[in-house]
Amino acid sequence: MPGESEAMLKRATLEATDVVIASPLYWYALSAHTKRYLDYWSGWLTSPGSDFKQRMAGRTLWGVTAMADHDEARAGGLVTGLHHTAAYMRMRFGGVLLGNASRPGQVRADERASIRAKTFFAQDAPLARFPA
Repeated sequence: MPGESEAMLKRATLEATDVVIASPLYWYALSAHTKRYLDYWSGWLTSPGSDFKQRMAGRTLWGVTAMADHDEARAGGLVTGLHHTAAYMRMRFGGVLLGNASRPGQVRADERASIRAKTFFAQDAPLARFPA
């Protein structure tokens, strides 16, 4: 039986039209806390009488991350993980907004990220599909 915090997370997730995963890039992937949230999704998918996957279909998944490296290819694992999550759930995927930072507030100096952030959530997000 889920605890109060998990029940609140599930309720908020199901009420959202869009889910924004904000996580630092940590060892080329999502942070442990963010991964734990997605692990809840696995439980919600398999709980008796669950319609979690059906209810999430068509919603949009977005990512926002800060990374210490300037080479955006280093975030490939994080981007692929979120994309595949969206594809499995039959969600739309808006991509991942990448910013360069290794300390709080430092991302404000990333001019490219600031420019992309202005229109990031305004873009059309396609239905995520697994590669053929």
